[in-house]
Amino acid sequence: MDFILNKEPGKAPHLYLPSFGGGKARAIFTTRCGGVSQGPYTSLNLGFHTGDSPEAVTTNRHLLARSLGIKEERFFTLSQVHGDRVVVIDTERDLMMKKGTAADGVITSLKNTAVAICCADCQAIYLYDPVKEVISVAHAGWRGNVARIALNCLQEMTRVYGSRPQDCCAALSPAAGDCCYEVGDQVYTAVRDAFPGSWQNLMVHKDHGKWHLSLSRANALVLMDAGVMKENIFVSNLCTICRQDLFFSYRGSAGVTGRMAAILIQ
Repeated sequence: MDFILNKEPGKAPHLYLPSFGGGKARAIFTTRCGGVSQGPYTSLNLGFHTGDSPEAVTTNRHLLARSLGIKEERFFTLSQVHGDRVVVIDTERDLMMKKGTAADGVITSLKNTAVAICCADCQAIYLYDPVKEVISVAHAGWRGNVARIALNCLQEMTRVYGSRPQDCCAALSPAAGDCCYEVGDQVYTAVRDAFPGSWQNLMVHKDHGKWHLSLSRANALVLMDAGVMKENIFVSNLCTICRQDLFFSYRGSAGVTGRMAAILIQ
């Protein structure tokens, strides 16, 4: 199962994963299309930290909320720091007071709530426990992957809500693919040290002598090691660097670009 592009008239184009968690949770990944931003941020840029006009980003977020039928006050976003910290939104007060927390993962059991992270080549991890009715989304580039943020999310879901990894569904968003994601010595060493027995399966040694990393295989490995069943992990085959007609790509734009949002709603 892969994400499907929804181009319904009058709505911001976005990808969605049909029947995720038996249809009880909505896993959404936005595109770069359907907004008002200009230049390298054309057009549905959702990141305030990019150099884009704050007014344009605000308008884009209004458009997205209206397209998805979610009240803006029910959207929860973080101040992402490429780390492994996970925030729990356990109450309505948390929903308001913890917005903008410096972290890269969020968990909640609140209904009619959209938890979101922004990305442009890094991968989003979606988690849903249909038994305890808990959702989580995390930002996992190479740093989040080697820090095992997916494991941290699952451990917090277990600690706070009693979730069991084997009951959970997971999805991995479009991201930089190993076709394009060339990495240097720092990343090579970090991945090799984090996964000493399996790093060879996560990286590809290209003919030009450079290593390419598969974020999807790396994040899926963390999920399976944490107890999520392989058959319950859905992986997108879309590469954000290849498909810059559809996505923002930090690597493909030399760092000057917008951000998509990975959103999970229940």
